[in-house]
Amino acid sequence: MELNLIEKPSSEIITLEEAKNYLRIDHDFDDNLILSFIRSTREAMESIIQKSIMKQTWEYKLHDSSICDFDFHESDYPSIFSGTMRITLPKPPIIKIISVAVDEAEINPGKYSLEKVSNKFYLCVNSEKFFSVSRRKISVNVVYEAGIADCVENIPYQLKLANLMLVANAFQERYSYKQNSVISQGVKQLLGPFLNLRVF
Repeated sequence: MELNLIEKPSSEIITLEEAKNYLRIDHDFDDNLILSFIRSTREAMESIIQKSIMKQTWEYKLHDSSICDFDFHESDYPSIFSGTMRITLPKPPIIKIISVAVDEAEINPGKYSLEKVSNKFYLCVNSEKFFSVSRRKISVNVVYEAGIADCVENIPYQLKLANLMLVANAFQERYSYKQNSVISQGVKQLLGPFLNLRVF
């Protein structure tokens, strides 16, 4: 499996001005540093919650992946369920599917659909054309847009505040990193509602 970011978010969760106001900084000397903290902490948040926050475009590749014959709820690998091949798409929530190719053959949009079960999003493709008892592997290439929000105005306030808190922490600890100091209890609580699994 391979996941590639092919189009970055057009903006960040918080602006430089918002971060500087939160940090009570009124000079421009550290602007580039603060911008790097804004981006890196947003990426850290996405890694923690396993979701895309701002709208971005991903390419998900499955190279000769084994197809499983069991209930698709139990696996992130391609599976056959009720005559449909289902593939779990990472970095949800999915906004839209841009293209799907199976074994390098482009699939007509009418032949696949997007299905949501709990917090997971599945690409569903009719399996009759691609699967047989003698054939157990398949290659899939999916390009899709994903994100909790497509613009800054629609970002939940909890995520904006968590981002501000992480930027402030990173700025404060910029000269001496302290292990386990990056994710505070307050940030964990703010991110909690967006987790698929509560791992904190």
